[in-house]
Amino acid sequence: MLSNITVPLVGAVDVAMMGRLDDPVFIGGVGLGMLVFNFIYFGLGFLRMGTTGLVAQNFGRRADRETGHILLRGLSLAFGLGLIFIVAQPLVTDIAAASFSASAKAEDLMTDYIAIRIFAVPAALANMVLLGGLYGRQQMRDGMALLLLVNGMNLTLGLLFVMGMEMTVDGVALASVVAQWVGFAFILWRTNRSWSGRLLLLLSPQGGEGFPDWADFSAYKSFFRLGRDIFLRTILLIGCEALLLNQAAKMDDLALALCQIMLSLFGMIAFAIDGFAHAAEALVGEAVGRKNPKMLSTIIHRTNLLAGLMAVLLSGLLWIGEKPVMAMMTAQGTLIAAMQPFWIWVALLPLASFLAFQMDGIFVGATCGRQMRNAMIFSSACFTIMLVTQPFGLAGLMASFVIYLVVRGLSLWMLLGHVTAQATPGSHQLTSGSSGG
Repeated sequence: MLSNITVPLVGAVDVAMMGRLDDPVFIGGVGLGMLVFNFIYFGLGFLRMGTTGLVAQNFGRRADRETGHILLRGLSLAFGLGLIFIVAQPLVTDIAAASFSASAKAEDLMTDYIAIRIFAVPAALANMVLLGGLYGRQQMRDGMALLLLVNGMNLTLGLLFVMGMEMTVDGVALASVVAQWVGFAFILWRTNRSWSGRLLLLLSPQGGEGFPDWADFSAYKSFFRLGRDIFLRTILLIGCEALLLNQAAKMDDLALALCQIMLSLFGMIAFAIDGFAHAAEALVGEAVGRKNPKMLSTIIHRTNLLAGLMAVLLSGLLWIGEKPVMAMMTAQGTLIAAMQPFWIWVALLPLASFLAFQMDGIFVGATCGRQMRNAMIFSSACFTIMLVTQPFGLAGLMASFVIYLVVRGLSLWMLLGHVTAQATPGSHQLTSGSSGG
């Protein structure tokens, strides 16, 4: 939870630095560029989530060598995908330019930003894999160190390049590149050291002949099956939020602004509560690896209870803190006044969403990607039907989003038997990337 705080902070400071320049177009250029990379990293989030579940299960079985193989497979995928994005940078830029309606200058600044920051992608994806490995082995302090180092250096270098060296979008983009590569070097050294140098030794084939053990084609296929299911679930998540904004935009600009504020606050809530979901990923994976259903039941109960109590606290704080929270989000009195009758839906967000976050963590730990995908398909379908049929205007839109979050959590809860089956002694389990069930 502490390290998660630094993630949105970097983007906020980058925007704030651009806001100190003499033209607002710099904010737009950086904002559009950030959206491109947010989509890349969010869409490829299966590299972290898939690694966490697989490593956690091997941690439960004390299978260190197979854990090393999983990390090396993940790193090879991260660098392969990263190099593809670097080579395809002109195509990425063209797609981004075609997707956004912005001024020519804003698009030029976005292009400059992408052209530099694209070189951070291999390291950023590799850091996602290593972070997943750290979470899976319950080395949360090392995970926190990685995020604090990367995001802290990003902030510091961004301030140095922009405020000290009078750079613009190239400064914040370059800061990200340096920070990601330094973070990767640090955490690779730290991970290898914690295994007494054994991680890098796994790069060579056992016995000195043929392909190394980790370069197993069938294991890659299993990893991609798990990644495919998590990727589809992630795309549906993005699509539901985009659909909400699209429906609001059909009403008027005020409705669009209020829904955007709601989603921004929802993102902050997710960062706060996700700490318990990350804990669930690691502990559930260990219980599955040990084939210990009693341990699994205890973990599910206790992490859900803690997340629920945090949700109650956050909902209470939001309910009584409407004025300061809205003052933080906007200085426009019209928006602040317009949000007042709809604030109840914002205050309900933590209570409505905590179970969905927790269930995601539990299913990631059990590598039940197929069930995550299916539950998300069902939830998305319910949300779409609610959005297009509800007759209650903006209140109906916000209520539909809150109900959709509840449905997300409950639909996964109904499939919890697939997780408990994974921890049952004698159950079949593919440790290299089973999608569960």
